[in-house]
Amino acid sequence: MTAVTYLTRHRRPGIVILCSIVAVLSMLFVLPPAIASAADSGAQAVDECNPTASNGCVNGILQDADKKPIADVTITLSGKATAETKTAADGKWAFSVADDGDYTVTIDASVAKEHGLKASSATVTIRKASFDKQRGVVRFDQAGDSAGSGTSGTSGSTAATQSPVKKDGSNVGKRIWQQLYSGIIFGLMLGLMSVGMNLVYGTTGLQSFSHGEQVTLGGLMAYVGTQMLHMPLIASAIFAIVIGALTGFIQNEIVWGPLRRRHVGTMQQMIVTIGLSMALQYTFQFFFGGDIKGIVKSVPDSFQFGPITTDMPTLVSALIAICVIVGVTLFLYKTRLGRATRAVSDNAALAAASGINVDQVVRVVWILSCAMAALSGVLLGVYLNGISWNTGATLILLMFAAVTLGGLGTANGALIGSLVIGIVADMSSLVIPNDMRYASALAILIIVLLVRPQGIFGKQQRVG
Repeated sequence: MTAVTYLTRHRRPGIVILCSIVAVLSMLFVLPPAIASAADSGAQAVDECNPTASNGCVNGILQDADKKPIADVTITLSGKATAETKTAADGKWAFSVADDGDYTVTIDASVAKEHGLKASSATVTIRKASFDKQRGVVRFDQAGDSAGSGTSGTSGSTAATQSPVKKDGSNVGKRIWQQLYSGIIFGLMLGLMSVGMNLVYGTTGLQSFSHGEQVTLGGLMAYVGTQMLHMPLIASAIFAIVIGALTGFIQNEIVWGPLRRRHVGTMQQMIVTIGLSMALQYTFQFFFGGDIKGIVKSVPDSFQFGPITTDMPTLVSALIAICVIVGVTLFLYKTRLGRATRAVSDNAALAAASGINVDQVVRVVWILSCAMAALSGVLLGVYLNGISWNTGATLILLMFAAVTLGGLGTANGALIGSLVIGIVADMSSLVIPNDMRYASALAILIIVLLVRPQGIFGKQQRVG
């Protein structure tokens, strides 16, 4: 048997297994929106609401003129559906709605007058076309002078315009700019996740399917910090990053290090990451439940930036993502350890022969990768107003698409690929159903790889 024949016969099963795994995960990735779309229509009062493909949100915090919360006040929702709730101790109230249209939120006029509020009702418009970005935020303390003239705001860049989209070019143009902005923000978040994943691939050759769970872990640890330990958001974010880095160290020492020393192939290691991913997902679900966990309680004030509606937490999250990615790039190019990381990525055997401690480099890469994933989970939780047990799992294929599109093993390529995926995914919802926007991004990946199989940057500019 010739060497060529031997390699051909033994590599084909691995390719078949890899294709099967990707096909199964693709089905799991696509099925949830279809299931969610079958949700019952109507409205219901909930403790917390986060927009999804099947429900929009009408919510707010009832405060008096001095910004103090008002508890145990009845809030009534009417319009396409009706529901009723009472404000919590912190003044929060929320409704989940399944139909698009105009909704009116009302409080008793005597309550409004007693607490110095200017109006007793407010009308918001929720559109089914973009439920996963729709949140009508009602603030009676910022309402108009006459009763019934209440105003509504949007919750950050994740909220699309609440007025009906008219046929005139100005409104269409505004929506295009809003979707482009949202795509860039989402692309930066995705880039923060993907850069770390690509560093691991560059130094070990392993594509980790459990990387999405590291993102989820970061968001959930931030939730623990803010909601359970009552820590400030910044302290909770640092706590989440430390936990993420620690899990990266533990994984490398207990799982990946021993597997490498036993010369276990990357295909077998990748299957281990799939099992680890499933185990972590259901561990998160067991301890945190299946609902969405809000990292912060307050509703940020939105403002207009030209044709774009955004808020300060979104801008700060984007700035943090940019700074971290730039910092990682400088680390790879300007530091001794960074140059050692690039050397290991190019040729581990040659790097070891030249005196580089390969195991130490790989250990640092795992710690850095998981810390970045945890940070991205915190930022994503703030941006999307919540995190759930399977948030990372729903994004894992987009991460793979980003690193493949940019070029496997290239940190900067992962960032560019993430921006392309994020922008295409959000912009495509302008012309196709919202549930299919991720599929459009994956279609772009296929087209690019048909033209340039090595990705945008290929191997000529490897940095990780």
